[in-house]
Amino acid sequence: MLTGLRRLWPDSLFTQLSLILVIAGLAIQLMFSSIWYDVRFGQVLEAPARLVIFRTVNVMRQLDEAPSAPLPTSDTFHVERRASPLPMTAQLSTAQKNVERLLQDALHREVGDARQLSLVDVEIRDENGQASTWSSLFGLSPVVGHFNFQLRLAPNQWLHVRAVQPHGWNDRPAWEVLGDYAMRVYLLRALALIVVALLVARLSTRPLRRLVRAAAALGQDIRQPPLPVEGPKEMRQAAETFNAMQQQLIDLMGERTQLLSAVSHDLRTPLTRMRLRVEGIDEALLREKLIANIDQMETLIASLLDSASQGAALEGHAVFDLSQLINEVASEFVDTGSDVRWSGSSPATVCGHAPSLRRVLHNLIDNALRHAGNARLSLQTLDDRVEVAIQDDGPGIDEARLNEIVQPWQRGDTPTNAGALGYGLGLSIARSIVMAHQGRLRFSNRESGGLRVVMTLPTRAS
Repeated sequence: MLTGLRRLWPDSLFTQLSLILVIAGLAIQLMFSSIWYDVRFGQVLEAPARLVIFRTVNVMRQLDEAPSAPLPTSDTFHVERRASPLPMTAQLSTAQKNVERLLQDALHREVGDARQLSLVDVEIRDENGQASTWSSLFGLSPVVGHFNFQLRLAPNQWLHVRAVQPHGWNDRPAWEVLGDYAMRVYLLRALALIVVALLVARLSTRPLRRLVRAAAALGQDIRQPPLPVEGPKEMRQAAETFNAMQQQLIDLMGERTQLLSAVSHDLRTPLTRMRLRVEGIDEALLREKLIANIDQMETLIASLLDSASQGAALEGHAVFDLSQLINEVASEFVDTGSDVRWSGSSPATVCGHAPSLRRVLHNLIDNALRHAGNARLSLQTLDDRVEVAIQDDGPGIDEARLNEIVQPWQRGDTPTNAGALGYGLGLSIARSIVMAHQGRLRFSNRESGGLRVVMTLPTRAS
């Protein structure tokens, strides 16, 4: 049962707060229904109570004029004199106490002096004598009050009264009465609660939504403006912490880039001198091996610099045709004699950093050429995204390593040619750029052999 309730419970904090406020408000309304019952009980008996007191005062005046006169006795009004009060067997409820105050107030208005009056019992019944408290309170049946009370006439002289007094009732249809009650008491209050709950939840979650948007935008532009420090104390603390974290990331990335730039500068100078000296070696085989080693070191330095700068903000976002960009990149490879096939497609408008996406396409195509010697490109435009597929006829990648291939220092090449194919940073950089564009990079093996890489980017409208 608890599992079912958890499934029904909304996942959104905004909806949860709204629902909690509405449920709490309605629960409080139900708790206050007991107060309504007590008040309503006295309201429907107000007129019968005054009529009973009016008849009782007439009897009191008759006794003042003729003490030995017989007292009225009937099915609806029975009076008897007593030398002592009746014992009170049970404590009165709140509703009954309200009726007792009605009787005392009516008696005081009629006789002018304070007389001791105590209620023994009071009930609401229908015209057939059957208990019908709730239907009478809602005005669905006649109200007939059954009163049992006593009042003090003089020392050692009490008057005990039992009276049945009907009250006029509403002849409106039951559904109309209940509908009107539900409308005014519950529906209108529920609507008011919903409006208040939505307003409170929206105001409460607005700083949190702003924090979520800022956290999502941090992956695209780490140098975005800091969050405004406002709202409740907890949200101000969260904003301050987020701003401090953002500044720490900016400082850390700046220090990393500066460090690697300095290292690369210091390394390239001796590498240049080494290349000049190596080129003077007479033995051709040794000279070629040393030059190849120097080239690998320079490639590693360039890859490290690219990796260091991959988290920097991609400035200059603009709307452009991705299909045209693919055509330009593919043409560059074709001009160098590479087996790259691109049949073209209809325009696909996206918003992003064109130079960075050009770099992604270049890395993916170059990766396919290195491993398979060919690359086939296609583009598909969907409702809210565009998908670019790069396929090859190579050996593919072990299924167990598909999720690792985009990690830094992971390579998809075989041990026999690993030394000549880079250092495993190109795909990691490509994934970071695609993610900065709110896109996705997926790798899968083709059934007919080879690797399929799909770059998904949101369209301009999204």
